[in-house]
Formats: sequence, C-alpha cells, structure tokens
Amino acid sequence: MKKSIIAISALVVFSACGQKQDQQAQSTSEQPAAVAAQPAAQRDVSTATLVKIDEDIQKYADDVDAAKAAYDGAKNDGNKAKLTTAYVAFGDYMQYESSVSPREGKYHRALLEYRHALDLDPTNQKVVGEITQIEDIYRSMGRPIPGQE
Repeated sequence: MKKSIIAISALVVFSACGQKQDQQAQSTSEQPAAVAAQPAAQRDVSTATLVKIDEDIQKYADDVDAAKAAYDGAKNDGNKAKLTTAYVAFGDYMQYESSVSPREGKYHRALLEYRHALDLDPTNQKVVGEITQIEDIYRSMGRPIPGQE
C-alpha cells in the first residue's frame, strides 16, 4: 500500500514537472536547443552526479561496489545473493527515499539498479514488480523508457 501511494505521488509530481517544463518551453521558444532539458533517456545518472544532489547515495553505491568485488572474487550463491540485495537496496532508496527529483534521474537510476538485480536473479518477483512500476510511470507520461529508446 505504501509503495502504491508513493508511486502515485511520484507520478503526480513527475506529471506536474513535465507540464510546467512544457509550459516554460512554449513561453520561451526563442531559447537555443542546447538550453532545453535533456530527455530522461539522456540524463546523467552517474553516481558522481547524483551524490551532489543526495550524499546518502554514496553509501548505496559503496555497498554495491563491495558486494560486486566479493562476487567477482568468488562467484558463489552467497555472494550473488548479497550483490542482488545491494542492487535492490540501491534501487529502493532511489525510488522511494532519495531527494533526487524525477527530472534529475531518480527513476532512471532506480531502474538501472533493478535491472542489474534482475540480471543476477531473473525470478525475483519484487524486482520484476518494481521495474514494471517504473516503466508504467514512464509510459503513462508518454516518455521513453530508459534503455528502450
């Protein structure tokens, strides 16, 4: 229930941001194309960029890096599960808690993290549900889904 409320709230915010930007673009049509906002698919969602907005992201990135190093060192089920968990935790943080706005790449980065988790565990229904939810948000806004453009 909490996730549904958060997703609906995010959809409303994402929609309002898109409408406001569209109105601004119409009223300032003489702006050069380089000033126009990047489409979601071309956002810089790198850790370095996002940490400037939300410092807590670094902890999740570090957790993923540590789990990935352990998995690369010994590809066993335990390390695979830890890496999957780290990716899911990062995705959950981005989607539900991060102060990064949707325009700055909140859902784009969450989607990337969830996809990494799905690569490791294709049967993870939680991850499938989170990916579906984010993709549905992009579809409802008429925006390209990152990675499918």
